[in-house]
Amino acid sequence: MEQSLSYLKSLTQNIFDASNQPTILNASNLLYQFYQEFDTFPDKQKDIHLLHGIALSQEHAGDCIKDAKRTIHFINGVFEVITQSIQKFPNTPIRILYAGCGPYAPLILPLLAFFESSQLAITLIDINQSSIKTLTGIIDQLDCQDYIEDILVTDAITYQPKNDYQFHIILTETMFHALTEEPQVAITQNLSQFLIPDGFFIPERITLSLGYSLFGKEPYLNQYNNTYIVKNEANKNRVPLQPLFSIDRDINSTQPFSFESNWITITKDFQEAPDVCIYTFIKVSPSYHLAYEDSLITNPFCITSLYTIQNQPFKIKYQTTNVPSWNIISYKSKQNLS
Repeated sequence: MEQSLSYLKSLTQNIFDASNQPTILNASNLLYQFYQEFDTFPDKQKDIHLLHGIALSQEHAGDCIKDAKRTIHFINGVFEVITQSIQKFPNTPIRILYAGCGPYAPLILPLLAFFESSQLAITLIDINQSSIKTLTGIIDQLDCQDYIEDILVTDAITYQPKNDYQFHIILTETMFHALTEEPQVAITQNLSQFLIPDGFFIPERITLSLGYSLFGKEPYLNQYNNTYIVKNEANKNRVPLQPLFSIDRDINSTQPFSFESNWITITKDFQEAPDVCIYTFIKVSPSYHLAYEDSLITNPFCITSLYTIQNQPFKIKYQTTNVPSWNIISYKSKQNLS
């Protein structure tokens, strides 16, 4: 397979043209295969435990390309906001920060050939040193250094740009389902302050909702053994969803993010939907989104069963310290049950 920016541009055109599941899957697979042709540096760090989540190893970060609809919708969304930014901020390079870029920077490198290097000034950051070494090698081989303003090994949770530098676009996709495990929220809290007032944060908004269901019948994306299908495509047991909170550029950055619901009373007839679930909807950009079970990061997440709570009022709690997670607080015990 050819290792050139022009060939990558042709693969990206396939991404733009993809309109159904087979073409979306094929486009993401071709992109993944393209990156496999490059040498990678040995990764001695593996997954890295941070103050507010887990940063993926080089291998796991690279594998995210195979989450097809996520990859295709994010690339389309980034292209959309770059195009809008060029129109909105003429006669100036569009400053882009890509945090958690991994070894391939797959949401920005495929787009470079569609723009002049004078139009973009890109900063790439990742905490994994091997990922940055691999990415630097790929950039050199593609001969696209003129698009890159800076490339750094640093923690996006604490990153501070030099000289009060601000960006037109900030991009970070560092999340798992229901915003568990990975540090998307803490990274958003830190980086949003470096976005110019009319700039674009990608994803634009992440909305978490509460629902009740029979979790075993919930639709979910299955991406194992080279399959990419949604299991249980219809679930009549799901109770209508109740929005809990959203994460966007306006998030408070003064303290670690947490959420605690009001007390919730269990209905008497919950047998058909006994599981307490969190659902994720991601607005990537003005025109692109990931709905429930579109992606591994929007698969439903079960916190606990109402049978475990034993008919007691309860609260739902989300916290981002150490490893982001959800818990249930029982009224009777006032203790976490999950």
